[in-house]
Amino acid sequence: MSSAPIPLAKIEINKAKNDPPRQVQVTCDHLWSFAQVQAIKRLSTYRKEYRLFGETKWMLEADFSVRAARIAGTYASFYLEKEDGGNEKLKGRFYWMGLAAFASKQVMCGLDFTKLAAVAMPIGKPVVDIGKNGLGKGNFWLFQDIFCWHWFYSKYPNKFEECSGERNSEVFDEKVKGALKRLPWADESLAVIDNFKVKQEVVDAFLLIKQTEGGSPGSERQALQFKSLLATAKHEQLNILQPLIYEDPVFQTILDVQKAAEGLPLVPLRSAAFSTACDVKEPELREQMIEGDLYSARDRMEFIKNIAVKYHGLMIRKEEYMERTITEISAWRNRT
Repeated sequence: MSSAPIPLAKIEINKAKNDPPRQVQVTCDHLWSFAQVQAIKRLSTYRKEYRLFGETKWMLEADFSVRAARIAGTYASFYLEKEDGGNEKLKGRFYWMGLAAFASKQVMCGLDFTKLAAVAMPIGKPVVDIGKNGLGKGNFWLFQDIFCWHWFYSKYPNKFEECSGERNSEVFDEKVKGALKRLPWADESLAVIDNFKVKQEVVDAFLLIKQTEGGSPGSERQALQFKSLLATAKHEQLNILQPLIYEDPVFQTILDVQKAAEGLPLVPLRSAAFSTACDVKEPELREQMIEGDLYSARDRMEFIKNIAVKYHGLMIRKEEYMERTITEISAWRNRT
């Protein structure tokens, strides 16, 4: 960041009735701060602080499953071009978002399982909570990162290239920075994910997204969509989730236990289902990890590529079904 950011615009405001107008310079830092506020609000509800009494304000949803459902719904809404700045004529450009809606739904299912497991095996609750916190933390902070890149691009497409290199939570508006640092796991997460600074995979993904906007329906646009999906997946998996949760040896142990117990009653499979349900029987609508470790970046990326290939095929062959399902998930964005 330069010490004197270049203003993108000058807005005249007059807060008091008789005060003369004054100019406020709007910079990339201001816009990224605004984007971050939107990300936080998507997972919050405007209500009384203590439900029945207290100050009315935006309160972060405490339930991890509710957050995951809202995240899934917001991703679906982005794919459908229902978010700020959305353009239905360009539907399909945010291709990763469609897949991510299903992915966050799977996280929701995993978090729902932890509730059942904690009730069924109270003695094992400390272990269950490690898995719960790993899933919740990864999904939450990935959303804080990836939502803003897409929201900014959708809302301010002409400023995205200019401002992408300026994103840095350390130079946000002070009030926004304070709110951000009060979020769950903030102290241990922001530094690990480099304060949301741009990475090459983000640059690559949005260049490909830009190319899809000018493409006509057909195989050429489909190829660009798939490439943009993989570029975004590399960012979310390698730059965010790998250092944030998958390199934690305790979380790795929990994943090893899950892998060893797969197939036993109440133990979730390492699978993805292209449905609003947690799993389905139809092979065409699901992908399961049979070998490898989720915490291995190489193994996980191979699994994700397999999921992406299946998603891509379904979006071509069963577009009506997939878009109907994504639309159903989009309704979760305001879940309480």
